[in-house]
Amino acid sequence: MGQRSSNGKAVRVHGILSLAFAGTAVGLGAAAVFRASIWFGVCYLLLCPAAMSVVLFAYCAKCPCKGGCAHVLPGKAAALFRRRPGPYSAAEIAALCASLLLLTAIPQPFLWRHPAWLAVFWVLMGVAAVQIRGAVCRACGNLYCPINPSNRP
Repeated sequence: MGQRSSNGKAVRVHGILSLAFAGTAVGLGAAAVFRASIWFGVCYLLLCPAAMSVVLFAYCAKCPCKGGCAHVLPGKAAALFRRRPGPYSAAEIAALCASLLLLTAIPQPFLWRHPAWLAVFWVLMGVAAVQIRGAVCRACGNLYCPINPSNRP
């Protein structure tokens, strides 16, 4: 299973760019944290790969489409976990949400000190979200995903 889109390359472009935009936002958040405290900055930088590992294990590794994932690298990394595709449990959804919340919420108090950075952070995250929902999700065949548009009655 993979992308349902007839234009897989375009969907992959959206998948890769959405990760680049979100990653840039997280990097900007890390810079704001570092400006306030090197210690907090180091802690946040250590948290980022840990949070993404939770996302990969709890969510991406159960996706039946990880072999043709439009995000490319997360799909390849998720394949290392060798989890069987299937419906997501409440704990897996909670782990996904908690990880994404930590990645976005922790830098907020530090970004508030730099309003332009705060605006850029949320514009980048918004663009990433629009690309994911508008292109990547629509082309994805993961029927277990609760936000997949094809799961709607």
